[in-house]
Amino acid sequence: MRLPAGRLRWLIAVVLPAALILAAVVVFRACAPGDTGDIVVVASGDMACDPTDPKFNDGAGAGDWCLQRQVSDIAVALRPDLVLGLGDYQYELPTAAAYEDVYGTSWGRLKEITRPALGNQEYKVVYANTFRSYFGEHSGPPEGYWSYDVGPWHFVVLNSNCTSVKGGCALGSPQQAWLEQDLAANDSRCVVAYWHHPRYSNGIAGPDLRTKDLWDTAVRHHVEMVLSGHEANYERFPRLDGQGRASEQGTRQFVAGVGGQVHYRPTDADSPWRSQLPPLRSEYVNYDAAGVLALTLKDGSYDWSFHTSTGAVLDQGSETCH
Repeated sequence: MRLPAGRLRWLIAVVLPAALILAAVVVFRACAPGDTGDIVVVASGDMACDPTDPKFNDGAGAGDWCLQRQVSDIAVALRPDLVLGLGDYQYELPTAAAYEDVYGTSWGRLKEITRPALGNQEYKVVYANTFRSYFGEHSGPPEGYWSYDVGPWHFVVLNSNCTSVKGGCALGSPQQAWLEQDLAANDSRCVVAYWHHPRYSNGIAGPDLRTKDLWDTAVRHHVEMVLSGHEANYERFPRLDGQGRASEQGTRQFVAGVGGQVHYRPTDADSPWRSQLPPLRSEYVNYDAAGVLALTLKDGSYDWSFHTSTGAVLDQGSETCH
């Protein structure tokens, strides 16, 4: 396969581990050959508004809704090497036409460097077929979990739609067993995992117990951070262990489900699935802005920042990998 020119070069290989489900390993080479510069990453989920929603407003949005163009403008301006899609790319029904007309004209400008995880919206179409058709080979293997490397960093994409992925997400499932094997074989010091539904969150749905065993596996193998969408806010947690307690040996949860569709406070929405659990102690949370999580990945460390659709930077920090 001919490698495309530009800031990101890639090669796809499909592998079948013994007794495990088909998975894909994608090996990236960031920047030009021999270039050892930092890797600029943008991550966000819950992006493009339903084009039949009155708040779509011919793509201009209204209030806190339908800001996919404004948020994607910020993402484009950051000139990322890689975009991590955290799920729910096109609301409300992700038809092929909506993908092309709404997601495609906003976030789709970064399609070739986007590596997407599956969200629940994608499964509103049987087998998430329009998602797979739109993203093509970048959508990964059918079950939606795979891994790849960019420079010294290892990335793991997981499928948190536990009732849709074969075998679910629990301990001993094909997905969890594959994750265990992938992380055990990995020799990168710095690892990012991402999936749609956050294990820890103070959003409307709260902590997601379905992903507990995936989280525990990540913590056990010293994964540096887990990125998720789904919740209509931005939030950053400290490093947490398997019980959600702060631990320097734990994994940091970022939530960034504010890619344009909507953002709101949990108390603003009347929902039967509102979390009844007590609030968790996070280090930063913002319910009032759409935007993106930006990461600058270095050899052994990383910087993070939250960039809003208006251009403000509201959360910044740095961390050394385990």
